[in-house]
Amino acid sequence: MERWRGKVAIVTGASAGIGSAIAIKLAKSGVHVVALARRENLLKELAETVNDKDYGSIYIKVCDVTNEQAVKDVFSWVDSTLGGPSILINNAGVAKVTSLLNGKLEDWQDIINLNVLALSVCSREAYKSMTKNKIDGHIIQINSITGHCLTPYFGFKMYNASKHAVTVLCDGLRHELQLMGSKIKVSSISPGSVATEMLADVGKIIRDTSTVDFKMLNVEDIANAVITSLATPPNVLIAEMTVISTGSLIHTHFQPSPQVVENIFNL
Repeated sequence: MERWRGKVAIVTGASAGIGSAIAIKLAKSGVHVVALARRENLLKELAETVNDKDYGSIYIKVCDVTNEQAVKDVFSWVDSTLGGPSILINNAGVAKVTSLLNGKLEDWQDIINLNVLALSVCSREAYKSMTKNKIDGHIIQINSITGHCLTPYFGFKMYNASKHAVTVLCDGLRHELQLMGSKIKVSSISPGSVATEMLADVGKIIRDTSTVDFKMLNVEDIANAVITSLATPPNVLIAEMTVISTGSLIHTHFQPSPQVVENIFNL
């Protein structure tokens, strides 16, 4: 992480959960963090958690990343004030339980606007800024294992689709950067379920409908994954990192009865 010390990172959805943990971890690694979120009170609390002189600074910006102009204004401020970002962590996201047969359009729009379109706008602005400032930066998308498999749980298919889109967009970004001869990296980090405010209701539904002991990751686990990805040398890219809790699965499997398991392993 030494190469990033003193550099600037923009973290979206930084007021709580994974975003807050990432912002703190980066600052403690000597990175100056521009923390974006809509809830100013939580952003102020975040900024107060990091005050050691050996740490990076945390600058807070109230920003709805689904507002394109607001995103452009933030990147313009970072360019003029801090010399541009070297790191972008697209963490902001939303998960809503919604039916495809009678769900609300506004719920679907919220999911796609934040998980897909806002992520794309932030990535575009990061590329423009990094290129203008001649920075070989790193864009990290906080994806999900649902971006690589079909979740069996009812009501999550629109969220599922949004994360599949992120997986496609990551490789699409890498392709376009390759065409431009850019050295900017793009990584996808795909966690299993994480104990966050956003997934509180979702996690309850999964636990209520699952026949296995349901385990969740901690937000610090994802922050550590971000640091691992950033710590790679310039010639190495972790394109995709899947992070799940020990004893969990990437794909949900039907669970046989205890009698069937006993019979199988006693063969």
